[in-house]
Amino acid sequence: MPKQQEEDGKIVLSDPRAIRALAHPARLAILEALFPGDELTATECASLTGLSPSATSYHLKALARWGIVEAGQARADGRDRPWRAKGRSIEVSSQVPRGTVLAEGAVLETFLDRNRALVTEFLDHQASEPPEWRDAVELGGGDYWLTAEELTEVSRALRNVLEPYEHRRRASRPDKSRQVRVVRLIVPRSQPSPLPGSGPDGAPGDDPVG
Repeated sequence: MPKQQEEDGKIVLSDPRAIRALAHPARLAILEALFPGDELTATECASLTGLSPSATSYHLKALARWGIVEAGQARADGRDRPWRAKGRSIEVSSQVPRGTVLAEGAVLETFLDRNRALVTEFLDHQASEPPEWRDAVELGGGDYWLTAEELTEVSRALRNVLEPYEHRRRASRPDKSRQVRVVRLIVPRSQPSPLPGSGPDGAPGDDPVG
């Protein structure tokens, strides 16, 4: 098993098999619980992810095989050993074999499906949410014309805004706080095809009827 590289709190994956191991919603849910830095037993992870303890244990061991999580020190009672993430985020190495592209696609599809399910769950129950939480929700997006350098700057600025809240462990979370899903999806759009009836640069063409 190739050892995964660790850089500045990131787990850098280069093996397609390791990347493919993440393409499972249960494993993404487990990592979301561990990335803040808490050490959690399989039972504690199960309570946060909605999985059974046995299923959680199975997925933790699968992630451990690829160096993504590791067992922590046994607790005083010795009954259930905790687990921890080996970093605070995951990044795919730029030096990757060709097969990694397909593996990345599988992980991204799982990631999008999981986030879609979380949004749908909120919308199904939003009537029962307190007004202050309903008013704080934002569902939206837009297109912006940016250079590659500007896009990099925007991405960095968004990360900097969220960084103070990123790794709050259980002991330091404010009263009345709750998990909030923030999805950053920044994707350059492909060049669109001209609309029918449009001339060069999208300008209206000659209308043979008019």
